[in-house]
Amino acid sequence: MHALLARQLKRSFKSDHPPGPEFEAFVQAVDQAYESGDVDRAQLEHSLELSSRELGERFEALQRDIEARKAAEDERDAFFRMSPDMLCVVNQQLEFVLTNPSWARHLGCAEDTLKGTRLLDRVHPDDREATVSEASALSATGSTVGFQNRYRAQDGSWRFLSWTATADMSRGLFFAIARDVTEQRARERDQSQAQKLEAVGQLASGMAHEINTPVQFIGDNVQFVADSFTELSWYLDATQALAEPVWPAQLAELKSIAKKIDLEYLIAEVPRSLSEAQEGVRRVAELVRALKEYAHPDTPDMEPADINEALRRTLVLARNELKYVAAVETDLGTLPAVSCHIGSLHQVFLNLLVNAAHAIEDKQKGAPPAGEVLGGIRITTRAENDDVVISIRDSGCGISAAVRERMFEPFFTTKALGRGSGQGLPLVHAVIVENHQGHIAIESEVGVGTTFILRLPKSRKRAA
Repeated sequence: MHALLARQLKRSFKSDHPPGPEFEAFVQAVDQAYESGDVDRAQLEHSLELSSRELGERFEALQRDIEARKAAEDERDAFFRMSPDMLCVVNQQLEFVLTNPSWARHLGCAEDTLKGTRLLDRVHPDDREATVSEASALSATGSTVGFQNRYRAQDGSWRFLSWTATADMSRGLFFAIARDVTEQRARERDQSQAQKLEAVGQLASGMAHEINTPVQFIGDNVQFVADSFTELSWYLDATQALAEPVWPAQLAELKSIAKKIDLEYLIAEVPRSLSEAQEGVRRVAELVRALKEYAHPDTPDMEPADINEALRRTLVLARNELKYVAAVETDLGTLPAVSCHIGSLHQVFLNLLVNAAHAIEDKQKGAPPAGEVLGGIRITTRAENDDVVISIRDSGCGISAAVRERMFEPFFTTKALGRGSGQGLPLVHAVIVENHQGHIAIESEVGVGTTFILRLPKSRKRAA
């Protein structure tokens, strides 16, 4: 009998339960019910245990999934915040919905500056129509790659951005990546310019070589004519002296002919003309030598070179740019050979001399007429400890403090369109500071002039 039933019967009857077959049948039925209940309860407890274990496993799996998703979201958020590219979400009205911190880093603004503003507000006016057109095409095609426009930074400068974007028109959103390619474009332009200069240099070198031979031939022949004319003049004087007492009539006729052809003038002027021709040939030969030196390509390794001679060659090339605006004075000290890329330094010196000429010209345009007064350019060199110092001073218009802060930025220029590209001084900085581990100092006063002081180490490695 089931133990629970036995306890209940004992509590109810205090003694043995009444006999009788009906009661026994009843007790037996109840006993079976108790036994069946125990079996059902055991099965239910087992089912509950299994269900509880399964729920626990599912909960743990769900918890792991939540943690994995949270980790993925954290990684995504970290990627979004730390990406060097400018990531953003823009709505159909071209308003920023979300931007990552890279926008603030590249544009120099606070992180929340762009949110809610129109993308077009900072696009260059000349690029707005193309930007709107590209956004319309993006809505239709669903993606765009490599579209570029100019975007205004907080300081007013323009940055070139390259865009890659996809559209989710079901949500009315554009997801975009903008990459700042300003420096890349500058490098590509520099590379293109270098390739052009290299080609021009090769042509100039070849032309200089071809010109050099006929110039030498002309010079030798002019020298021969000058020497021969001197001897002929001496011969005519001697002939006249000898013929006067012997053939007076013939001499009178010769004198008449001499007067008609103005022989006295020819004898005086031909040597002067020949002298000027020789000077012209000398200058052409000097220019050809300077051009050959200037066009000679740099070797991969730095080599010892004569800085003073490089300055002289550059002055020859810049003569036409300088002679109408400035008188050039040089004070070139005794210098050791400097380990350098001399071709690059030729370009540096030429850029600074041309800038000096332009500064003087600008000052003269703004001054009241005072006759043909030339400005001044003074070039000095000296050795100082382990360095060679080159100073180029002009009496031009000077450089303001605001311009000095930006003058080495690529494409920054205060010159009129077509007169300056904004690449001259960045090249000077790159060659002197980055390539030669040198230093540039600038002394300038508006209305008075500017001095560029270049300091180059004598050897490639400075002492620690």
